[in-house]
Amino acid sequence: MAATKRSSSPWYSDFRLFLVLLAIFTIFLLMSIFGRDHGAGPGGGIGAFATGKPAPDIDLTALTGEKSKLSALHGKVVFLNFWATWCAPCKMEVPAIQSVYKKFLNNSNFAVVAISCDQTGAETVRKFVEQEGVTFPVYLDPEMKSAAQYGVTGFPETYLIGRDGKIREKFVGPRDWDDQHFRSLVTELLGENP
Repeated sequence: MAATKRSSSPWYSDFRLFLVLLAIFTIFLLMSIFGRDHGAGPGGGIGAFATGKPAPDIDLTALTGEKSKLSALHGKVVFLNFWATWCAPCKMEVPAIQSVYKKFLNNSNFAVVAISCDQTGAETVRKFVEQEGVTFPVYLDPEMKSAAQYGVTGFPETYLIGRDGKIREKFVGPRDWDDQHFRSLVTELLGENP
């Protein structure tokens, strides 16, 4: 009786296959998170609101204490950013937001709305703003009501709202807002009629 030879592959072959599959999965995951646009893009549906839908109106409380509503900015391209002082990626993108703010500062149809979701209070945010030399408008959302209305799942999260009041792009994670692609997108939106 001939002994049947069992085909045995060394354990490391299976382990190598596992590593290759894990690497492929990791690459696709990173591409989806840190892809070129960091967002859902036109017609996309990341998060609670798909692009092309009207932006939810939210109450805004400025760091100065002034109250307003997002709808007061209708007719402008709005850069709506949710962030926190304790968030390292948020801190990293502050200089880029500042640069975009300065680039479009003289355009009356562009607005930055940076909403801090810090729960520690206005003084923490005020110190951070002063320390970093932030000159763009900062608003407070310590109870995260506005963030909840937009379905924010992490920080930073940014929405680009067109002059028609509709969400045009959603960006998840930090980004270099001063890149040519983003500036072209804002310029294109500024050219549209409200």
